[in-house]
Amino acid sequence: MFKRKTVFIVGAGASTEVGLPMGSDLKREIARKLDIRFDDSLSQSSGDRDITEALRQHCRQPNGQPGDINSHLQAACEISAAMPLSISIDNYLDAHSGDERIELCGKLGVAASILNAERRSKLCGGPILRLLIRSDQTVPGTSHSFRC
Repeated sequence: MFKRKTVFIVGAGASTEVGLPMGSDLKREIARKLDIRFDDSLSQSSGDRDITEALRQHCRQPNGQPGDINSHLQAACEISAAMPLSISIDNYLDAHSGDERIELCGKLGVAASILNAERRSKLCGGPILRLLIRSDQTVPGTSHSFRC
């Protein structure tokens, strides 16, 4: 179809037709994923468990012992609480640039939300996505496989 590598850049509104979220929906999903709470010291009652595990891995001490993730959990909750009043997640992260905890938690929230939306979208498994990423390959630059 194309003889050269081609990249299509479309506006955010174009993505809604294939089931990807608009900015306001993305903010709500990020807020939900970053609203990480625990019933007691052990049981996570809300928020995304994969994000919590990523934070645990990030905070792990060099000797392999668990590190303290509380400041990162607080940052995640700060983002969650701020999303309803923020213009966008990009705007919020820009306003907090330099705060490593906010930046990390925000990026984890964005990545988890978009990956989840892509899996649910009409693109997943569709002809466009199959042209872009083969399900038996890893995502370039990572060791992660993309599967719908």
